[in-house]
Amino acid sequence: MNKNFRVITINGIRGMFAAVFIVLGLVAGFVISPGWLCMTLWNHYAENAGNIALMNLLQGIMLWAIIALSLYALNNKRALIGFGSYSGLPPEQIKDIISKTKMSEDKIRHDIEMLTKELQEKNDKIPQEIQQKTEENNLEDNNEKVEEEIK
Repeated sequence: MNKNFRVITINGIRGMFAAVFIVLGLVAGFVISPGWLCMTLWNHYAENAGNIALMNLLQGIMLWAIIALSLYALNNKRALIGFGSYSGLPPEQIKDIISKTKMSEDKIRHDIEMLTKELQEKNDKIPQEIQQKTEENNLEDNNEKVEEEIK
């Protein structure tokens, strides 16, 4: 059990009002006020720009949420978004993976070379077989012609 764990107890109606007041103060200070500031700045620049739509308080709060979450995601070292900083696999494991992929690439290349050799050998045999068959057909034709002439 964690010894630093603290329990907050709320006693009665006054405690309920105090808890609600604290929560509303935090929401107003960290959500509504920055949202109102974003809305005011946006509307100020939108009026000067001309074609940009104005926003209300809810849209200002959403803009503040986008800004705050983006800053949190980009500045937090444990965040899911990181630029050039990956601390996942140790270098030994990365080298092992790279060597395995090189070995598999070599095996694939070897297999491809063997298949191409087999195909080349078969392609070399085909013209020889065709030539033999045409010679046999020519001999048969000549034999038939000679037999016809003899008759």
